Amino acid sequence: MSQYQAFVFDFDGVLADSVEIKTEAFRQMYLPHGEEIADRVVLHHRENGGMPRLQKFVHYQKEFLGKPASDEELVDLCRAFSDLVVKNIVAADEIPGVSDFLGNWHGVLPMFIDSATPDSELKQIVEQRGLNGYFEGVFGSDRTKKENLVAILDQNGFIPERVLFFGDALSDYAAALSCGTDFMGIVPGAEAILIRQHPDVNWCRNFTELTLSQVERT
Repeated sequence: MSQYQAFVFDFDGVLADSVEIKTEAFRQMYLPHGEEIADRVVLHHRENGGMPRLQKFVHYQKEFLGKPASDEELVDLCRAFSDLVVKNIVAADEIPGVSDFLGNWHGVLPMFIDSATPDSELKQIVEQRGLNGYFEGVFGSDRTKKENLVAILDQNGFIPERVLFFGDALSDYAAALSCGTDFMGIVPGAEAILIRQHPDVNWCRNFTELTLSQVERT
């Protein structure tokens, strides 16, 4: 029996192989402004995994295009982005080993999602992928990842160091560090931005590689 009280998961890149789907969507949305702008958008997106898309659009419109977007324009951008990605994310491959891992731990301890995807969209994706039954709570970008994690801890009375956060982005690690939870990186390899900047972080490539000792505490 794990001595952890709960597991928390980011979604893109941790539960589903969907990071590049969003990367390509950002590229397509800004390609009409030229290859250079599209490349800058992609680079920023890759370096700021876990940042809510609304914040990214604010940045891209102001800093890259020199045209701050109105609230209405931001709503339209977010809607267009959602239209591009939701269907493909629902159909995306899982990160290897996810189904077995969730199945093995379901009913053993509570599990939660903490993602930078908008709440309504995230819940739609989780439901359409048939994952609803595994999670006690699905938290999206209506609040920050740290705020979501604080809510998970406070609402359930969890001891922070007995909660394990699985993430792939700097924002995931920052939230875990700030809240005092344990952290496990799920990343493609040591070249990932998270590992380059924090080489001491525990990580593996997927849930097939995850060893039992890494989710058990003595």
